[in-house]
Amino acid sequence: MKNLIKLLSLLTFTGFILTSCEGPMGPAGSDGLNGQNGVDANAACIVCHTTANFDAKENQYHLSKHYYGTTVARNTKYCARCHTNEGFKEIVGAQKFVVSNDIPDATKIQCETCHHHSGFDFTGDTVTQVLRTITPVFQNYTKNLVATDFGEINNLCCTCHQIRGVTAVNYTDPTVTPNVVKTFNQLPFFPLDNTKENTTVKFTVGTNFAVHDGNQSNLFKGIYGYEYSGKTYTRTWKHSSFSCTDCHMDEYNPTTKTGGHTMIPNEEVCNKCHNGSDVLTIAKTLIDSKRTELAELLTTRKVFKKTTSATGVVSYAAEPTHDFFGTLFPTTPTPAGTLYGTALVSANTVDPKTGLVITGNTITMSTDADYANRIGREWKYGELGAAYNWSYLGTEINNYVHNPPYALQLLQNSIDWLKAN
Repeated sequence: MKNLIKLLSLLTFTGFILTSCEGPMGPAGSDGLNGQNGVDANAACIVCHTTANFDAKENQYHLSKHYYGTTVARNTKYCARCHTNEGFKEIVGAQKFVVSNDIPDATKIQCETCHHHSGFDFTGDTVTQVLRTITPVFQNYTKNLVATDFGEINNLCCTCHQIRGVTAVNYTDPTVTPNVVKTFNQLPFFPLDNTKENTTVKFTVGTNFAVHDGNQSNLFKGIYGYEYSGKTYTRTWKHSSFSCTDCHMDEYNPTTKTGGHTMIPNEEVCNKCHNGSDVLTIAKTLIDSKRTELAELLTTRKVFKKTTSATGVVSYAAEPTHDFFGTLFPTTPTPAGTLYGTALVSANTVDPKTGLVITGNTITMSTDADYANRIGREWKYGELGAAYNWSYLGTEINNYVHNPPYALQLLQNSIDWLKAN
């Protein structure tokens, strides 16, 4: 009984102390901006932040190619900038061209990759407050520190959807004992220079002039194709005033699963202006035919190699003039005992402890079995430009719709130059 009385006394005393420590209510706060109450945060946020809205947007986004864009192979220094959530936020936040290092355990591109909140009063310009960046874009292709302004929301998209710049790879040289790991520049020709069309250039094994599947912004702006001197090119056309979201995030169609956050254009919206006529197919057919004409001219010169599969599918690929070490490939069978660096083979692995990519590129040394397709000389720089234009448009995964006039001019001027030279 005594213990119970002591316990009750202790609880009463403790309650008294806690009550005594609570200070008086502070003075009333001032009114919000301009003497008015602020916007109700809950009302502003709930426009987007509802379960129904989020579920709908996420279901649409899971149909987007962005959702599938992150793999181990794309966590590396030169890829993570656009293929991972962490990489994109790093380059935007620090205004860099590439991330500092490979990113182990990187996550997919997600809501917060493109969205962030810098405020909660959305009565004004919501674009600047909910997008991670809208500032003009520094082109990875040129690295000249002169930013290109594609327009507010377009700048977010074009940060990634642009031509990549110089990519370096590590490789093992088997001709050296002990083996030595060296660094090799895969894209030595960037940016292309149209002032030396009749000079020559070695196109060696392992080099590249591909622009990646990301040149939509460049075609849209009418820039960074190989432009022959003395020719004119169309920079803008009737859709140049559009924003990326006008087409890629138009009205969602649940039947075709296009539009909205799928980022796949809902063509029914396009047809409202085109009155049902398939203008895109007409343009695509014309440009495809010009690309084929250009590829055939390059094949005739032995700048390209043409291959036809068992099912009849025709493909073209650039044919190197020199091996990896810069030795000219002969146009006759390889002499006995003579080996060339005929390929740069990639066999990258991931360190299970650190998650970092371990480069395993090696040079293949062999006789040259492709001698019949070799040109036996260096390429002319104008030939390189024509081959580049073929690739520039071949990786335009949206059927050249971003600027058909510029695409046709690149191809036709390439064809004309080859015929004249």
